[in-house]
Amino acid sequence: MNSLYEVISQSIDSVLENYDLTENTQTNKAITQQIKQVINLKVAPQIELIELKNKLDILFEYEKNYLTLLKDFKEEIKFANALQEDLRKERAKFFSEILREVSSTLSQAQVEESVASSWIQDLVKSYTNSLNLSSNLVDENILNTIGKIRANAKSNTVDISLNNQNE
Repeated sequence: MNSLYEVISQSIDSVLENYDLTENTQTNKAITQQIKQVINLKVAPQIELIELKNKLDILFEYEKNYLTLLKDFKEEIKFANALQEDLRKERAKFFSEILREVSSTLSQAQVEESVASSWIQDLVKSYTNSLNLSSNLVDENILNTIGKIRANAKSNTVDISLNNQNE
């Protein structure tokens, strides 16, 4: 607001320089100061409100854009979440149930302890590698989706700022 006051003051000074106000310099300065104060009191708040409204409009468009993007990518986000959840469940089920069942089956089949242990270690290693590969594919899918969302957000953000500058 201080810079606005300075702009108003300089504008009034430059306008009044064109007039011959030599009668009473002290009175002219007082009138000039009074004009500046009145204009500053009346105009500055209006300008500040306009600037605030412009900033809020930009923020609103920005948020509206992101909500639209979330709505547009809602299914992709749900799908990615479901994939991650399924992987977590599958990993937990393998280590809590399937591994126990395999071990129990090997014991019932009277497979030698060292052979059973070796098979179980190979199974754990193979299954873990498979789950890690699946997890990496899910992560890649998620990163691609995030990249699309960011690209759309960035292009729409540029549009928002350009539209508001043109107004």
